[in-house]
Amino acid sequence: RLLPPSETVHVDVEQELREVTEEDEEIAEELAYTAAHVTSVLKPVAVTMALVVWAVKATEQQLKDVPMQSPYLVYTEDDSDDTTTLIWKSIVNSVVIVMGVLGFTVVFFMLYKHRCNLILYAWLVMSVSLLLGFSGGALFYTLIIGAYDQGDGWFPAIDVYSFIFIQYNFAVTGVCVVFWKSPLIVKQGFLVVASCIMAWVLSRFFPEWTVWALLIALAVYDIFAVLTPYGPLKALVELSQDRGDAIPGLVYEAAPPERNPFAPAPSRDAEAAPD
Repeated sequence: RLLPPSETVHVDVEQELREVTEEDEEIAEELAYTAAHVTSVLKPVAVTMALVVWAVKATEQQLKDVPMQSPYLVYTEDDSDDTTTLIWKSIVNSVVIVMGVLGFTVVFFMLYKHRCNLILYAWLVMSVSLLLGFSGGALFYTLIIGAYDQGDGWFPAIDVYSFIFIQYNFAVTGVCVVFWKSPLIVKQGFLVVASCIMAWVLSRFFPEWTVWALLIALAVYDIFAVLTPYGPLKALVELSQDRGDAIPGLVYEAAPPERNPFAPAPSRDAEAAPD
């Protein structure tokens, strides 16, 4: 039947209000979903930063009198250097390290482009093994010594053979967890620990000025490598998307956040049905 003009206007207004309300609900749900994504990334970053600060403070007393220098440094920083000299040395050191990172990234891209997966995984397995085994062993050994010295004997002593056995199993387990199958939470934990070990090594084996210059240089390099048309990381991601393959590497994976359980899921059949 034909509706009077007043009833037609009333129905149109109700339909428009219903559409606006549904659109607002979709926007709010999408914002909540995006916020959950950001939170899932910020959590491991915050945990890693807190653990690194604790590790540096916990090992500062034991390593304060032990001279250590990275073999990758061109210049060493001396207490007698003035500010200009320190800036120059830190810039040169950071540029050399970033150029090395660029070279390894290009080699990684070429191996991935030509499907040399066996070489790639062997490279990554060796790197993770050395990181967790040797660098992690240095960190854990220093923490154990500090806990034993400062704990008035409450911390149990451990012999060198047991420590090597435990550290070897830790490294092997980490490699299996990262590159094979494991629960997501276990893989996330090992990746956070690996990040903490790497950050501790940088803070320990690199002088202060070089560390700050290296952070700035790596940030600039990331912008170049990801955003520029000829960036190696941009080319690597595009090649991976074209192939539909995952890039081998230490990539932190977060569980996808759940949608609002009270919001009805849209039906594909309903969307595809004709009016």
